Amino acid sequence: MDIPPAKTPLELLDLYYHDMRSHLLEVAAAFDRIERAGACDDPRLQALRQAACIAVDDQPGRAVRFLELLSE
Repeated sequence: MDIPPAKTPLELLDLYYHDMRSHLLEVAAAFDRIERAGACDDPRLQALRQAACIAVDDQPGRAVRFLELLSE
């Protein structure tokens, strides 16, 4: 039995683009709402900002690093 080839990067982008866009917009809107409410020095907010940076960096293992950061 032949194993079908893996999807190409473009096929994966086509598959996930709308979900990724929607989730990123939701996160950006949540940060905006928190900031409009006033100053907040909660460590969870800092961790979420760091996790957002991990999510969009170009290093491998983003999911693992994201989860490790938020599980501390």
